[in-house]
Amino acid sequence: MKRSLGLLLVGVLLLASCRNLLVKPTPTEAGVLAPTATPVPEPTPTTLILPTPSMTVPTVGACSSERVLELYRSFLEALNAGDLPTLRTFIGLEADTGGTVRWFAVVPREPELLSTGLFTERPEGFLDWVGRRVAVHERWNVLEFVRFEPSGDSSMLVTAALLREADDFIAKPFLAQVEFDCRAGVVRSLVAGAVGAEALPASPSELLAEALAQRPLRPPEVTAPCPRSAWAFGNAVGDGPVYLAVGPDAVVNLPDHDTSSAAQLGLHVFVSASERGPILLRLFTLADEVLVPLGPGGTAVFLAPSGVGQRSTTLLPVLPQAGCYVLQADGATWQQSIVFEVIGESLATLAPQLADVTLPADLQPVSAWRDDPETVRVGLVGATLVARLSIGVGGPGVPDIGAGQRCERVAERIELCWVPHPVWGWPQTAVWDDGMRRYQLVVLAGNRDAWNVDDLQTVVRRLSLPEEPQNLLRSGGE
Repeated sequence: MKRSLGLLLVGVLLLASCRNLLVKPTPTEAGVLAPTATPVPEPTPTTLILPTPSMTVPTVGACSSERVLELYRSFLEALNAGDLPTLRTFIGLEADTGGTVRWFAVVPREPELLSTGLFTERPEGFLDWVGRRVAVHERWNVLEFVRFEPSGDSSMLVTAALLREADDFIAKPFLAQVEFDCRAGVVRSLVAGAVGAEALPASPSELLAEALAQRPLRPPEVTAPCPRSAWAFGNAVGDGPVYLAVGPDAVVNLPDHDTSSAAQLGLHVFVSASERGPILLRLFTLADEVLVPLGPGGTAVFLAPSGVGQRSTTLLPVLPQAGCYVLQADGATWQQSIVFEVIGESLATLAPQLADVTLPADLQPVSAWRDDPETVRVGLVGATLVARLSIGVGGPGVPDIGAGQRCERVAERIELCWVPHPVWGWPQTAVWDDGMRRYQLVVLAGNRDAWNVDDLQTVVRRLSLPEEPQNLLRSGGE
């Protein structure tokens, strides 16, 4: 069956290509185009003709062969005609579906056709999609029935190879699984998408995963050696709906080990609760687009649709080396890339002064990287605070961070200057120099009670005066 389906899809691709070739009129001997008669369009058939199934259609409850094929034909006719009243009956808006989860999904392979796709758990969402697609004359035609599988006492899951056509793209073959409730005459779910020639998914969930896996890898435009994704909130980077928890600078430090060998790291990924559809995650190197294994499951992780809360997973990639990596997330109607950089030096190597130091506001160093040969930038994340700390070479002169700054002496050789948050009043930016290093702290986000001046002074003391308690002054700056 898989072999015949593969041959069928190859033939359909050739047919689709031929349909879209331009036909040039042949000139006569005198070089004048011969007149051609205007073709008379054939009348649109009133009844959709389905191919005869090559396998036996099992009978279960009200699902006889005749009943299943009649439901399929009538549903496809209504879809092709954009007959919303009939489709409204078919998807059972007024019927009791027993509270079952219902998926209506169309997954395009090509990134440029994402706007033609669909994922919804609401039957009304499917009707809205049909209403938009009928304007561009979208039509589905059955090429071959592939499988009929009972899915309940009176339900049938029908898998078929179809040809999808519309004004805004050339004809494309795809696989569709439609589940019918034969007793109620209702379509419970519809999942469709392009699959590999040898693939025959056993369930709608497998079909979603296989269809998303057909999407090509699409690296972002390179505007820098590593165009890392922007900080979003908390510990996360990314534009959404998928986020990667690697700190505000999109940097991952390899642990202390021989950097010539591969390292396995845990990358926490989470999805916005508003995104309920299927998601496929793949990780690849930006330089040569080589897929990276994500654990025992291979090079892809599939998140099935979920209507409850935020989804998350931890990827376990085996990173071959330091460099720039892209996490690509594919949904039914969208595609997203998150770029992060793997640094060959550990956090403890780049910022040893932060090792074994307890900071206020539960701040924890999550990443470190060299901003330039003399400066290291550290990402700090706490329960209520997100900050960046730059550590550079110290030098003469009083630190200055501009208008509105407040300065106080924390020790004989350390003057701390900071600018308050315009609303909450706590230190938003701060700078100090201990003679060896100059520190600049910038708070990216924090709530009203995130921290205070005493917390900032504690940070200064623990980083710049770890072994000189005799040099500490009271908070009053005496």
